[in-house]
Amino acid sequence: MFRRSILRVVKAIVRAAIPVLFVTAIAVAQGGSPTVAPPPPTGDDSDPTRPIVWSLREEYFNLPGSAWTNIFYLRRDRAIFKERPILGKSGVLTRVDIPFVIANRADRTSAGLGDIYAQAIVLPYRRGKFVWAAGTGVIIPTATNESLGRGKLTIAPVVAPVRFFPKKGFFFVKVQDYFSIAGYHDRRDLHYMTVTPLLVWRLKGKPYWIQADAETQTDWNADAHTGVKTGFLFGRMKNKRGMWIKFEVGTGRYRVQSFAIKTTIFKVR
Repeated sequence: MFRRSILRVVKAIVRAAIPVLFVTAIAVAQGGSPTVAPPPPTGDDSDPTRPIVWSLREEYFNLPGSAWTNIFYLRRDRAIFKERPILGKSGVLTRVDIPFVIANRADRTSAGLGDIYAQAIVLPYRRGKFVWAAGTGVIIPTATNESLGRGKLTIAPVVAPVRFFPKKGFFFVKVQDYFSIAGYHDRRDLHYMTVTPLLVWRLKGKPYWIQADAETQTDWNADAHTGVKTGFLFGRMKNKRGMWIKFEVGTGRYRVQSFAIKTTIFKVR
């Protein structure tokens, strides 16, 4: 029964996400204040000043021990503008991530669909260059193998104060809490929180930008054990096309990854 319900939800999301190969992420408007939400607070998948036409993204994670995971993401964002005031003062940005995962655990490799993530962000408050972004995400246990997902329907409310620097970049601190409400009974219940400060900055007079970020992940179901990771991203734009590469390193006893390498190629409008 649970699997049939999940499949119905997945079909509805996939219909909404077509064509899923195309990504549009609204960010800072050239020379003015933003009118919709900035890229939902992961921030590492777009040039912060221009909307994305399409993007192809890959992430490799080296996990504690000998395990590793490689993920290819298909993503769709949709911005709904302020002409629809019921959605907030400036609009809402929705997102669907559909991951295809290859995971190695204990010398056994599995591949298939991972857990789908959907999100909606609104702007309940904005003044000048300062914005509050808030909303919620949901993780749907659609993984085709238990090593490719966590098997729990998870709600993930998020809030992020954002400070924009016109034509330069932006800074935010995202706080997101994840807690499972349903799923497979033989899988561990989830409740954890991430805190992510992130800075995106364009290099003056150059077709490059950089990003620096850090993230803590606190597992409330494991005596509040907290892992930390830090990341650095370098990107380049030319003729409306761009690419970036990002490196992340996990630190501490309770880190969730040893290191990660992420990369994207994309085209802007």
